[in-house]
Amino acid sequence: MNAIAPGKVILSGEHSVVYGAPAIAVAVSAHIHTSFEVAQTPSEELGVVIGADTPVTLPCDYLDTLKQTLDQRFHELEAGNIGVSELLDNPEQLLFYAMAQCGSLPAGTLTTSSSLPTGSGMGSSAAAIGATLALAERLVAKPLSLEQRFALVRHCERLQHGRGSAIDAAAVTYGGLIQVQNSAVTRLSCHLGAGWYRVNSGRPAVSTGQCVEAVRARFADSDIWQEFAQVTQALPDALDQVAQHDDTAVLSLIRQNHRLLCKIGVVPEPVQRFVESVELLGGAAKISGAGAHQGKCGGLVLVYLPAGDIQALCQQFGYELAVLEEDRAGAHFIED
Repeated sequence: MNAIAPGKVILSGEHSVVYGAPAIAVAVSAHIHTSFEVAQTPSEELGVVIGADTPVTLPCDYLDTLKQTLDQRFHELEAGNIGVSELLDNPEQLLFYAMAQCGSLPAGTLTTSSSLPTGSGMGSSAAAIGATLALAERLVAKPLSLEQRFALVRHCERLQHGRGSAIDAAAVTYGGLIQVQNSAVTRLSCHLGAGWYRVNSGRPAVSTGQCVEAVRARFADSDIWQEFAQVTQALPDALDQVAQHDDTAVLSLIRQNHRLLCKIGVVPEPVQRFVESVELLGGAAKISGAGAHQGKCGGLVLVYLPAGDIQALCQQFGYELAVLEEDRAGAHFIED
């Protein structure tokens, strides 16, 4: 039994979504795969294997107890008694918790593999949860609606980040392009065409939380979030124009977005030089995710370059390059 869930890339709205502005993300064709093998011999245990790690097991009848334990820890986090790093003892617990949402499961082993780069801001935790839920609901013969699965992905992911990200949960659940504003999700009818890339500028020296707090300290009451919102709101129409062979508006909006991100101080200087080089080639680029207010690396960079040698430019900067392809299916069980 197998399931799959995509990662995501934010097109517009990182940081500003925290202040009530909309954000747009796209599910991408880089995935978390999960498989479940029912125990062939008498067993009362569930196992989880992440990548090439050693299996972690627990008794089937302990699953509900673990769920209660982790829920209690989250209450302690909300009360300020523990930190986010104290929620989970190991990454496998997150997937056990996801399985526990679907009720009693047969003994067996859940195995995951990933083509998503870890720590890249591409929603690997949400994707792992989404794929796990797609398997678990099939195992117990209790199918979830997309809305129910979205809510559960978000609920489970709060154990990883201290809150459930609506952007990550929506993108990996629904697939395609989605807009999120104040937890409301809208599926967009526009789609990406060719010429889009995701570039890894290196792992930021600061965490997402540290970067968000640094921005909050300087810009919490700023009008700049309205400028971000205007860019995001204009993006769907601009993408429709690309389908009509006119990318003028998309190029302009991505460049505006980049300059706004520079204003709030989350684009390291080397990344700024990379973006300038992309623009000289006739394209546009921006940080996708939190970025960084310190250090030289900014994490994921979104690039739109319909014509030009992006590979040579990435080699010059020492950045990893991948074509950005849209995944329109979202998390789902793979039929035989």
